[in-house]
Amino acid sequence: MKRVLLVVVALATAAHADVWRNAIDPPDPSKEVFEKELRDGDERVLQANTASSSPAQRKRWVQLAIVSYKAAATAMPKSAEPWFRIADTLNSFYLASCQDAPHYGATKSPFKDCTQADAIDKGIAQQVIDAWNEAEKRAPLDPRFSGNDGDSILFERAILNTKLGTMKSFEAAAKDYEAYLARSDGKGDNMETTWSNLAETYMMLGRLDDSIEAYKELGTPTHASTMFGAAVALDRAERGQLALDLIRGQGPNSYRVFKESVAMGRTFFVPAGEQFYYFALADEAFGNNEQAIGYWRMFINSGAHPQFQPRAKEHLDALLKKRGKNPPPPDPFWDRSR
Repeated sequence: MKRVLLVVVALATAAHADVWRNAIDPPDPSKEVFEKELRDGDERVLQANTASSSPAQRKRWVQLAIVSYKAAATAMPKSAEPWFRIADTLNSFYLASCQDAPHYGATKSPFKDCTQADAIDKGIAQQVIDAWNEAEKRAPLDPRFSGNDGDSILFERAILNTKLGTMKSFEAAAKDYEAYLARSDGKGDNMETTWSNLAETYMMLGRLDDSIEAYKELGTPTHASTMFGAAVALDRAERGQLALDLIRGQGPNSYRVFKESVAMGRTFFVPAGEQFYYFALADEAFGNNEQAIGYWRMFINSGAHPQFQPRAKEHLDALLKKRGKNPPPPDPFWDRSR
């Protein structure tokens, strides 16, 4: 009986304390809902990560997680956290990676289409961007929007906006790259990629002078793709001879490295077909006129970036005219004089 009495007294004391605590700081039903929905969302994400489940069931768990996070956002409209979790969940399951990278703590996105290089679900990408935008409205100074070596949402959002491939999304990407650079203080291993991406984005927007200036910020680039991008910007700005000289200065091996980077998906272009302008200009620089003619035609036929089609046609016409003056030698198989 004595032990039971002590328990009752202890419970009564705790209840009494709760009465006073609740009187001073009454429980917030909204906060309780908020915390519960966040926990439910997290649990459903964990269930979605269970590889033994069917893809359909895993997608179902992801959607249920998003429902929970949105309920949390409704419970506490000023909180950014539910929006961060919505973006992280959709990005990691649908968009982030086609391969495991344990040394970066990354795993393959189970629902990403990896059959085509750089293919993304644009609907999911827009949802991720929208969620990050909502988070930023509520917490613009959150460190996740900082300029830390590629881990910043600013950088990731810029990439996704670029892949959406619209003028509006290019403008949003440029703003994110600019903010990323401003917050990074010019430090970090990601600077060349960021400046190069910003320069490419300016070029897509038709801001060729800004693109060239962005490339100049790099000083001495280390990536072949950066130099080829600078050459294309110069060419489109009617500085063709300087563009060809810049490419020749890199040497043929640099061109091979660049094409390999494109083939492996390390360097991507938006929209599809833009890469042919780069290949055509490089082959022209190295005197591979027949290959250049083929690539110029491929760029024109792709319809990529209509504002640069006239310049491509100038190159094509000049090479065709040159071909007419200097016809290719006959096929040795049919050359009876040998």
